[in-house]
Amino acid sequence: MQVEVVRYPGHEALGYDDLHTFILARMTTAPFVLLGESFSGPLAISIAATRPAGLRGVILSCTFARNPRPAFSFVSHFVDNWVSRKIPPHMLTRLVSPFLLGRFASTPLRSALEQALRQLSPQAMARRAQEVLRVDMRDKLKLLRVPVMYLQATQDHVVPASAAESLRQDLPAMEIVKLRGPHCLLQVSPAPAALAIQSFCGKLRPAAS
Repeated sequence: MQVEVVRYPGHEALGYDDLHTFILARMTTAPFVLLGESFSGPLAISIAATRPAGLRGVILSCTFARNPRPAFSFVSHFVDNWVSRKIPPHMLTRLVSPFLLGRFASTPLRSALEQALRQLSPQAMARRAQEVLRVDMRDKLKLLRVPVMYLQATQDHVVPASAAESLRQDLPAMEIVKLRGPHCLLQVSPAPAALAIQSFCGKLRPAAS
């Protein structure tokens, strides 16, 4: 399968509306499947709701249409502290690793997480945390006209299982695939995730490349 990663600007404090425009400008007209992971799930939903010409399916991984944990409002305060105190990436990695990687954490995965955090400015991270707390894309779910699959991590300490069930209220045909792993499912369990993705794409007609 041909894969294209749309990378967001790491040093700009862009919200969902800004990133929606950023992604739309990079859409292709060739058949494709859109995958939205974690923070990017609402973006995948909002993009799919515009019904791009080449879109054949949507995959949502460990994500949500609205804030999955309203009680997590303290996250914004935590990120604000990171911005003001300039917590170094290696310390931030130690703080967030239990939530993102859990017991699956390893030296290579922690290193990859730290490298990812180094690419984000504190301002960009703070804006994304704030966006998650107030996002609500449920009204766009009814506009989707393509098959949807949800990859659910069995040991996700960030997004609860109820997030997938909430999505299925508006997407009753959505397929939920449960895979062993933490919130960073695609990084910890790449082979099972790839097989699930390949299987989903193989069912689409015309086939997406």
